[in-house]
Amino acid sequence: MARLVDEKGMLTGITVCWGDARGYQTARHGLAREVVKRGEGFESAPRPIDEKTIYDIASLTKLFTLVAALQLIEQGRMAFEDSVTRIDPRFEALEYCSLLELLCYEAVLKTPERVDAQPDLPSALAQVFATYRAPETPGTKLYSDINALVLKYLVETASGLPFHQYLKAHVFETLGMRETWMKVPDGLMGQVMDYNHEHRVIGGRHVLLEGNSPGLPHDPKARLLGNGGQDLAGHAGLFSTADDMSRFAMGLLSGAVLGKDMLNQIGVNRTGINEAGRPYRQYMGLICFSKSSVRRLSEVPPWMGERAFALSGYTGNHIAIDPELGVFDLFLGNRCHNRLSVVEPQEKAEQLGLCEDGSGTVIWPDGRQVKSSFLYVYQKDDLLHAPVWDCLKSEGKIRREEG
Repeated sequence: MARLVDEKGMLTGITVCWGDARGYQTARHGLAREVVKRGEGFESAPRPIDEKTIYDIASLTKLFTLVAALQLIEQGRMAFEDSVTRIDPRFEALEYCSLLELLCYEAVLKTPERVDAQPDLPSALAQVFATYRAPETPGTKLYSDINALVLKYLVETASGLPFHQYLKAHVFETLGMRETWMKVPDGLMGQVMDYNHEHRVIGGRHVLLEGNSPGLPHDPKARLLGNGGQDLAGHAGLFSTADDMSRFAMGLLSGAVLGKDMLNQIGVNRTGINEAGRPYRQYMGLICFSKSSVRRLSEVPPWMGERAFALSGYTGNHIAIDPELGVFDLFLGNRCHNRLSVVEPQEKAEQLGLCEDGSGTVIWPDGRQVKSSFLYVYQKDDLLHAPVWDCLKSEGKIRREEG
């Protein structure tokens, strides 16, 4: 953690949790906020991470959406072979897309126009319900927000409950998760990690993103569809603490919210390909990443098994769960606040003076030195997953022998 935060400067701070179905450990390091903006400039305003810090878990929200859908499948209220249109007739263009194809990204789903480019909520919803199945195109990437975004509405239709109410009744209350919200209570806003002041260099342009107020999802689609905290999108939008996210992982491993057979299905690779003469494709299970044969492209730690699954969140978060080993690891960080997070095209990073691993600083047009979180995702195996494995072994939490 210290190497990521202090030496490389990629994150303002991070909390790491690891454990099994019976318990977990937590370590934290760094700041929930570095600076605030005063007028045209920035002032130092450090606020340390502590046990009460609330994180925008971003795409880790997808795992909650998946669990809700799998619960409803277990109950027989929808089925893998059902068409999306049969489950929810509002998705008229998805008559020939099955729920399983949606879950494992076999179906490439798109909206006619960008959801986050719409001027208001009704226009955004119109785009969501106009989602269609696009022809598959060559390339490595399958992962998309749209599949989980659509899945939320299927959960609502099949259950008869608003999505957040369903999660509260069937996940949060079941697991004692009292610190997870779609809208952070006003009195707790000061505990939310700061995700504002994100820097990007795109096509040579220096872009500073502002206006990401505490308690609002960093993801623009989730902000728009969330309607000021009145609704929860299926792909992002939840806020939670390290303790609650650990309770969620423990609940999955213990069978408290899903049966063992269903849990074991999540990480099975259904779409990934790495064969001679065929283009590589991401290894995807059900909404989550499966273990890939190419380590650099795998979200699953190298020491986890073939039924493990993982998700990462844009804001710097990560969760990985291995039903066979019976363990999990969880990272809750911040790669957005006061950081250069995106360089496009990536080949320009060296010209900006960044190191090969994406760390370093760039000189912003106003003269500030801005630290880089570019390529943070590729540091997790060596600097986070490997030490967690050592901790799990030393604590006797591994259920089967290595290999």
